[in-house]
Amino acid sequence: MMKIERLDRNVKRTRLVWIVDCLCAALLISMTVWVACRYAALPDRIPTHYGADGVINGYSGKSMIWVLLAITWFIVGLLSVAELFPKYWNIPFKVTKENQARVLTIAWHMLSTTKLIITGVFAYLTIKGTQGGNLSAYFAPIFISAISLNSLYWVVRLVLNRK
Repeated sequence: MMKIERLDRNVKRTRLVWIVDCLCAALLISMTVWVACRYAALPDRIPTHYGADGVINGYSGKSMIWVLLAITWFIVGLLSVAELFPKYWNIPFKVTKENQARVLTIAWHMLSTTKLIITGVFAYLTIKGTQGGNLSAYFAPIFISAISLNSLYWVVRLVLNRK
């Protein structure tokens, strides 16, 4: 893996990255407000673990919904901080002045779309947790496919645009 030697300060994040980041922020804030508004009405026990088939197999106190939200904020925050330091990203080929803008743009797209998928998944888990219902049996395969296909798409774009 190659580090980016010198970062050109003129490389800016695209409109897509800003839009996706705003969607993530709106979803995170909405989830938090939604839970805060509904918290008193939640049952004392909520589902906190599901089997691969989406069936509930573990319960905890309703305060665990705050832990789920904290984990979501932490993961999205960590990825957002990582976006701020492209100099330290590992890219599987040499990043030159000529390809730097393309490479950084594609890498930013990958990070921001990954954040959106994760935020959406955690929003779904939060809603299901507050409602007490099972997940869809397709939840795990869809989540794994979404993350995998997203990563594959951007890595292929990255490799094809390295020159």
